[in-house]
Amino acid sequence: MSRRLPIIGIALLVIVGLAVIVQLVGVAAPARSSLTARGELADLPARPTRTATPSATPVPATATPTATATPVPPTPTPIPPTPTATTTATATPTATDTPTPTNTPSPTAIPPTRPPAPTNTPVPTEAPVTVLSAVEINNGEWGTNYIYARYDNPEGDEVSDVRVKASDGHTYKVEFGFLSRSQSLAQIQAYWSYAQRGSANWKGFVRLYDSVNWISCSADANVCYEKHEDSAQAAITSRVHIKSHVLVSLANDYLAGGWQAVTRNAYYREVQNAVFRPIIDIDPPAEPCIGFRFVRVD
Repeated sequence: MSRRLPIIGIALLVIVGLAVIVQLVGVAAPARSSLTARGELADLPARPTRTATPSATPVPATATPTATATPVPPTPTPIPPTPTATTTATATPTATDTPTPTNTPSPTAIPPTRPPAPTNTPVPTEAPVTVLSAVEINNGEWGTNYIYARYDNPEGDEVSDVRVKASDGHTYKVEFGFLSRSQSLAQIQAYWSYAQRGSANWKGFVRLYDSVNWISCSADANVCYEKHEDSAQAAITSRVHIKSHVLVSLANDYLAGGWQAVTRNAYYREVQNAVFRPIIDIDPPAEPCIGFRFVRVD
């Protein structure tokens, strides 16, 4: 019995081997090869059938056929979709967390100050211009003094005795002096200082004469003047005579427009020249300094 076991094992191996060969050949040529194999097997002489005795020899595992790669059909090329106009949505800003305020003490509220009601700021009114009978002058280290407006009146040189009949038929007393304007006063001081009189505290006079018999006063003159200087009294005097036709012209302008109209009179510059030339022998100031009043007496 022990001798038959190897033979039976070999026979089984041969049978299994043949079975494997037949399967392989069948895969390669299934129809024809199958017929040929059966024919050849039919021609073989029959062998006595033997009963296989189970043995301990393991049966070899059947080889697993290798899987072949199945061709994958080509994937169709995707057609890009036609771009559709879309509205871009604006991103809504995300609300940020507001920091919680700290408990800071609030400042004390100050009540608003009510603005004052607008008021009409009054325009300063210029002081009325008057005619002064005297103005102060400065002699520097020698002190201050005055220039006086006076008249050749035997009854008193501070009262005018000069009269004129204006074009309206009325008679007026002629009074003259110095304009109270600051510009006028400054110009009077300037001309007084130009003379540079020293050694005393000098004063001045401007004296108006109603009539004269001066040789220097010609018939065709409009305004006449003379200079009189008294060193002992430290006084300088301008003696002035104004012809009647000039006084009439000045009176008419005064009645029409006051002191300003008088300063625009055609003879006004000659009057200023007669007053300032004896003080200092230069052209009179362009600034009006001499003023007149015409007081009706009838």
